[in-house]
Amino acid sequence: MQPRTNAGRRMRNSVVLALIVAGLWAGFALTRGATHPDESGPVGPVAHFSRAVELIRG
Repeated sequence: MQPRTNAGRRMRNSVVLALIVAGLWAGFALTRGATHPDESGPVGPVAHFSRAVELIRG
């Protein structure tokens, strides 16, 4: 039973870490968008998502 317990703990820690990183990234994106608005791009609460998609597509 011990390996299963350790695997579960590692999985939970990975999920928590991923959520923390996602929260920090979203906070940074929102802060950056609020301080440096881009007049050429879309405006609104989901504008940073279109920028992220644009960066991923290249």
